[in-house]
Amino acid sequence: MMPSKDYVSMMMMDVSKPVSWLCEQLSSTRNEILLLDCRATSEFQQAHIRGSINVSLPSLMLRRLANGKLNFTATIKSNEGRERFSKTCKTHTIVLCDERGDESIILQTLLRRLLQDGCRVVFLEGGFKTFHTLYPEWCRVEGGDTPVLGLQNLHISSCSDSESEDDPYGCDSSFGTTPFDDPSFPVEILPHLFLGNAKNSSDQAALEKYHIKYILNVTANLPNTFEQDPSIKYLKIPISDHLSQNLATFFPDAIAFIDEARRQQLGVLVHCLAGISRSVTITVAYLMHSQNLSLNDAYDFVKQRKANISPNFNFMGQLLDFEHQLSSSPAHSSIVNSCSSSAFSSPVSNTFSPFCTCHSRNGDAQIPHASPDSGVEFENWT
Repeated sequence: MMPSKDYVSMMMMDVSKPVSWLCEQLSSTRNEILLLDCRATSEFQQAHIRGSINVSLPSLMLRRLANGKLNFTATIKSNEGRERFSKTCKTHTIVLCDERGDESIILQTLLRRLLQDGCRVVFLEGGFKTFHTLYPEWCRVEGGDTPVLGLQNLHISSCSDSESEDDPYGCDSSFGTTPFDDPSFPVEILPHLFLGNAKNSSDQAALEKYHIKYILNVTANLPNTFEQDPSIKYLKIPISDHLSQNLATFFPDAIAFIDEARRQQLGVLVHCLAGISRSVTITVAYLMHSQNLSLNDAYDFVKQRKANISPNFNFMGQLLDFEHQLSSSPAHSSIVNSCSSSAFSSPVSNTFSPFCTCHSRNGDAQIPHASPDSGVEFENWT
């Protein structure tokens, strides 16, 4: 027997959560949520929130589930997803997500069944569409082998080299349960240069252990956690992971900031939200400049140390332009010296405005949609 419309409406009002809440949970060091995507499998394969599990429910299966004649795990297609659900369904909060957060019959049925099974369950207001619009960096978008930005061998892969290409439920590299599941922290790229994510930037014990006194925050919204500590110097680059963003204008400041730390043999952490797009772009640019590496070699150098890197297409285009700029400049240091600011000589944090004219593929053109971290991989460029 299906629940009445009024009963379900009241029940769903009590357990609904805004998309901002989900973002906070994903960012938390105690990520205890299990995200179930109730959309069609084809929609899930095209785009989904990282770490989510697709629940596939044909009409016949939906009726059997509602009548208690079907085990819930039978609705989960992937073996990995079924295993995760079985292990965490009673300890984690289950978040149901559909396309728009409508009170669909599928959402109603799943909600009621999970509550009957004794699970803690909420549903996402606004659904995947709203979450993807506001937080694209937490989403995964599937693509094809289409040449982009002149990089003929740039492609989107459904999973890392170590995962099956056939598994539509696979996540980028180590993103099994949460985008913060990197193998270890810190990821040391060069002596005194570390690459990380938001969680790493607030890990005081690790910062002290590795003598990290410089922190480069490549986000628009994340706070400088230890800003009041006079021994830690911040540089904040207020950039979102969007196609409209011109990160190249900040390359000189970032390079000079990293150099300042390394000259003093102090650790410098470059981080963004997930540690795979914006911060990686800055790190690759630094290697290209300081180590005289090509874009391909610098990218591979970082990937060997941190497998789950995936700068968005626009940032890769800006790095390609930066490579051309470096190759045409007899002295790399002149690029930094002519553009970088001396403002970060103060031990307090600074936020910089884009003031130099480093070449960028998009310039200041505004593109109306955002690009999430995109699973970029490289083969041999020819």
